[in-house]
Amino acid sequence: MFSRRSVLDLLAFSVFSAFSTVAVAEPAKKHQHKNGHSLLGAKLKQNGRHQIDKAGQATVSAEVNNAKVTAMSANHPQKGNLPARKVKSRQKMAGVEPQRVHVAANVEDAQLAQVVVYTSYGWCFDDGLDVYCYWYPADVVIIDNSWVEFVG
Repeated sequence: MFSRRSVLDLLAFSVFSAFSTVAVAEPAKKHQHKNGHSLLGAKLKQNGRHQIDKAGQATVSAEVNNAKVTAMSANHPQKGNLPARKVKSRQKMAGVEPQRVHVAANVEDAQLAQVVVYTSYGWCFDDGLDVYCYWYPADVVIIDNSWVEFVG
């Protein structure tokens, strides 16, 4: 026969185990960085939507207007349109060459202000398994306040 203490211990253990949750670590998603500028190639000079790649099962397209990439989308056959995240980076990403900054001054005491220069701009898509990022140099995208710092 069970003692009163054993029954209370068993009851406390069962209540604790019923309400506790086990934290299961989610496997890290693999980031795949691609040079969108190279994938787009000569299509950069043609206005319209151009299919440039496959991100897993999703078809990736770039929208071009006046030699600038204005938007990107990824359409997955089961999940529909994947959400796009506009990101920027100070590092050279996926083979994108940074643009040179030329400075001209005719004053002897000219001082340069330190400016944060973002060299790569991209769109990232998460298909649930991996994250696919397509990178472009700054001169082929329209830069506004909607870009966020890339953390990967």
